[in-house]
Amino acid sequence: MTRAQLARYRRITDAVIELVAEIGPDALQMRDVAARSGISLATIYRYFSSKDHLLAAAVADWQSRLTDRVLTEMGPGGGRPPAASAEERVLRFAQRELRAFQRHPHFARLTVSLVCSADPYASEMIARMNAASDAALAALMPDVPAEAAATAGVAVQAVVSTGLIAWVTGRKAWPEILDDTERVTRRVLAGL
Repeated sequence: MTRAQLARYRRITDAVIELVAEIGPDALQMRDVAARSGISLATIYRYFSSKDHLLAAAVADWQSRLTDRVLTEMGPGGGRPPAASAEERVLRFAQRELRAFQRHPHFARLTVSLVCSADPYASEMIARMNAASDAALAALMPDVPAEAAATAGVAVQAVVSTGLIAWVTGRKAWPEILDDTERVTRRVLAGL
């Protein structure tokens, strides 16, 4: 995409992120996105073939921004002392990600619906989200052997994902999800 196209794309996804946070994905209408972004419906449909595709791109963008923000806050100069171990760094990251979903339940429900969708575009966006999480987790474990870090990353992402699904479906409360995440993270990274 050209710089202008990227700017329009960003305005559209920004508008969707704001609207999802305010009214949820079910109430969102494409005309609301056009009004909020200042971009015509016809142009929005050139970028996204459906509302579902637009929502998938927006939640992937939201998650990417969250990951970037958390990594920046956790890094040098981020305002917090760096955690001493990979175990603590990864645990803080997973807890921050879960708390963001807790504060923004519309994004939690939307993410779960994407994970469960058979739509190829939704699958592509979930793959993009997973790749961003993989990269973030790898950055938090530079001192861990690559194979062990990859295995730990799979385990941590799995417990976060299943916790999110359990919360959205009403099967578990946040304290249980946070406990599960801590237990799994500590187990897979113990001694590394």
